[in-house]
Amino acid sequence: MVGCVLIACDKQTINFSYAPVQPKAGESIQFTNLSTSGEEWEWTFGDASTSTGKNPTKIYKQAGTYTVTLKVDDKANKTVSKSITIYDTIPNFTCSLKEAATNGIPIFEDVTFTAMVYNPYNYTVEYSWSIIGTDGYKILSPTQTKSELKVYFSKAVDNVTVRMKITLNGEVRETDNIFKIHDVKTNSVMMMTKDSACWYQRVFGNRAEAMRPLTDSELQKELKLTQDTVQIYNGKTFTLADLQTVKPGVRGFVIAARKVYFRTANGIFVANIDGSFEEPIWLGTVFTECADVVNNRLYWAVKDSVMYMPLIGSENNKFTTTPSLLNKMDSVMNLLIDKDKR
Repeated sequence: MVGCVLIACDKQTINFSYAPVQPKAGESIQFTNLSTSGEEWEWTFGDASTSTGKNPTKIYKQAGTYTVTLKVDDKANKTVSKSITIYDTIPNFTCSLKEAATNGIPIFEDVTFTAMVYNPYNYTVEYSWSIIGTDGYKILSPTQTKSELKVYFSKAVDNVTVRMKITLNGEVRETDNIFKIHDVKTNSVMMMTKDSACWYQRVFGNRAEAMRPLTDSELQKELKLTQDTVQIYNGKTFTLADLQTVKPGVRGFVIAARKVYFRTANGIFVANIDGSFEEPIWLGTVFTECADVVNNRLYWAVKDSVMYMPLIGSENNKFTTTPSLLNKMDSVMNLLIDKDKR
């Protein structure tokens, strides 16, 4: 008998449903507790409101997507959560960045705008998205005529209007939401060409701003003096001469994360500090190797461009990532990462 009781407990179901299935802001929603047992119930509705009723009703004041959680008998392992979308009778859309309405949208960060259209009779809906007030953006969605629009912005602008135009059952409606696009501080790649011209380029994840002239005299001086022939790692100084006793063809190196990245006449390679598990990263003529690895990336220059590679997913120094193009700058002879975010 005890065994049967234990088995029954193991099969306890924690679940709930709600109606209507496409609720609107201001409409009463009935939540039905489908749990097979329990004596106490704790509901959280995702908008700071709660309930201890078994089958509570709820009215959301604003359209949006909320997470509803039911906890039974105050036990963490007896919890279920579901997402509920509250529609507006007037078509609207949400932004995937929750703080966008109050704090704005950072440049170069992917955001998705999602239409919220109350359509209980399943009419055909036609969508058209547009962005007004800036040319500094890139559409990432394959089309601007679906219910979602994915985009990133590349320029800081105080007021950008995102407009959603829909056609529903022959009726056309436009909805505008205004956002502030703001700058963020990040690291820069500083570059010096063979004619001693100095440039910098801010990097944001897998994206980068356009190159700009480097006018800071102290940073110019630091860039011109940069050499990849001396490294201090764990309090010990490593020199190019030290490395050349083991690998005579080495022309420069950098140590990071217990690995040494070095360049030869034939390319860039990586190995453990003791020289084991040597693997190629780039095969070909290398003009310079970055003097540091920042944000887990290695940067280097070839004849007509600057390259980088994220240093992730490695096993015995066999990286799963591949080199990518940062820019098409020609004849970069010196390269340095500005460690101060600007």
